[in-house]
Amino acid sequence: MNTAVSISYARQNLSKLVSKVNKRIDQVIINVKDQPKAILISIEKLESLEETIEILSIPGALESIRKSEKQFKKGEFVMLSDLK
Repeated sequence: MNTAVSISYARQNLSKLVSKVNKRIDQVIINVKDQPKAILISIEKLESLEETIEILSIPGALESIRKSEKQFKKGEFVMLSDLK
């Protein structure tokens, strides 16, 4: 869930906001003069985003993922237990 706060609120409540983003994987948008200027996210969320970017930067990865999703929806897959 996104929460938007002013920069002055963020300064006064940084500890509380850090706890919030870490407990619930929330994002806090920090506004300056009513304009979004920064975002506070957990390390876990950042690492997840970085991993996604890394995977999607592999040539053909997105196409392969989409193809796999279509195959799964059609039932074109093998259960892991069937491979043993």
